[in-house]
Amino acid sequence: MLLLKQVFRILDMKLMEPDLKSHVCIRLKRARIEAGFASAKEFSLRNDLKISTYALHEAGTRGMSLEVIECYAQLLHINSSWLLTGVGPKEASRTRVVPIIDWQEVPLFLQGKTLEHKAWTHADTDLHQQSFGLTVQDDAMEPRYPQGTIIITDSQQKPRPKDFTLFMCNDKKMPFFKQLVQSEGKFYAKSLNSTYPPLLLTKNIIILGKVIQAKLVF
Repeated sequence: MLLLKQVFRILDMKLMEPDLKSHVCIRLKRARIEAGFASAKEFSLRNDLKISTYALHEAGTRGMSLEVIECYAQLLHINSSWLLTGVGPKEASRTRVVPIIDWQEVPLFLQGKTLEHKAWTHADTDLHQQSFGLTVQDDAMEPRYPQGTIIITDSQQKPRPKDFTLFMCNDKKMPFFKQLVQSEGKFYAKSLNSTYPPLLLTKNIIILGKVIQAKLVF
């Protein structure tokens, strides 16, 4: 199973930026206290960590690599994605792994075909077993979903107007990511990038599921 660094692909130097680093440190301290460790020293001694190093990490005076963030998340039994981004459930027990598949593999995946998954990400445990992740490959949903963003789709959740949705044309068998909108009684697949015109939904276009989570790649 691939680690967090292979899902987010955030450079270590990015973690040195003050705003991001300070938020990670605040969440780390909160998780440590809620886990019952009264001090950074107590947590370090209990887990055979170098006291000065952990203290500097929690204080935000030393940068943390993704491997270190994941290590602390495992020791505290929390969701490493939450520790890094603040998004999603905090408790590791409330998450499960979801495969990140290629766009052309979506029809096969939904048919129950066995695929060799090269990457995984974490999502809430209440998602259907046929939930999956995709990597955004174009600029149609910018600026909210830039290229490289990981989107997670639950194939059993029915989207409503304004929900972000995964569609597919029956004749092309290639999914596409848009926002479901309604106008004058008709439904459209709309891009957030205004250079792409809305696509009128016809019987030839099916809805594959609701996009329920997105993870930005820096």
